[in-house]
Amino acid sequence: MQNANNVRTSALLASLGWLEHAFLPAGMAPPEEAACGHQRHSPTVVMSEAAFPRKQCEADGVIATGSRPVAVYTADCLPVLIADTRHHHVAAVHAGLKGALAGVLSQAVNRLCALGATRDSLFVAIGPAIAPCCYELGEDMLRTITANPRVTAPQWSSTQPVNPHAVRPQARATNQGIWFDLPALGQQMLLDMKIPAAQIEVLPVCTYCSAESQSSYRRNGHFSDGYALRYSWIQRRASSQP
Repeated sequence: MQNANNVRTSALLASLGWLEHAFLPAGMAPPEEAACGHQRHSPTVVMSEAAFPRKQCEADGVIATGSRPVAVYTADCLPVLIADTRHHHVAAVHAGLKGALAGVLSQAVNRLCALGATRDSLFVAIGPAIAPCCYELGEDMLRTITANPRVTAPQWSSTQPVNPHAVRPQARATNQGIWFDLPALGQQMLLDMKIPAAQIEVLPVCTYCSAESQSSYRRNGHFSDGYALRYSWIQRRASSQP
């Protein structure tokens, strides 16, 4: 079990006051009452009633209109927490590369808007995930990404970026590919959905080289360090009324 000192939060979401949230370190459990889907890198988003008890339905995003916490688990994928300031609804989304390309972020935003949110009432935090300093993809995968209509401004480099905040060695090149920016992809998709840039925060923590140990599935494949799921959750305070 990781130390509670490794729990991370978003200054943007914390500024709202009416919610609680956390990006937990590897191996730390979310609140016992949290709703969470059985994740399949899909675009499926459900309401919290369908995802509690946990993992009883397949979903990569969960929305709560009440005070139940909603959670997702990740290793290197994007954990995305969303808050609607109009109705105090919240959502947790698991957006790996496959799920992002399939449209899980747009599904979550569209469902929140169907429940009464507007694009300018949404505040979003993207938590620790694998960063371009360590996320190598082959040229064939890059072609698949750039062919996707949801991808309008992909960010990648043919040379590996140096992460000045790394606390362990960065990934080593294995296939002479490219270094892809997954957090920037998530941010770009949210901007394309007309969510204001000032209402999107990206936590600059790479799960491979700058988060706590056992955070990265990909790193475990390279170094056999082991890994544990990282839960991220968000909850409307029970006393909060929009």
